[in-house]
Amino acid sequence: MTSSKSVAMNGTFSPRVMELRQKIHDATYIDFAVQRIAQVLSRKIIEDSEQALMRRRNEPN
Repeated sequence: MTSSKSVAMNGTFSPRVMELRQKIHDATYIDFAVQRIAQVLSRKIIEDSEQALMRRRNEPN
């Protein structure tokens, strides 16, 4: 799926799209990207859990 923004007038892809297409074939890049996504999601889950715990502790009994 391509958007009209990613295709130039002559039918070729923009340099950014070409860069990304090349990166998705690089196993090291994909491994790093997946690891980074996992770290961000893990941090968010922990933060949300800590906030929920603090709310429960501050609720009146």
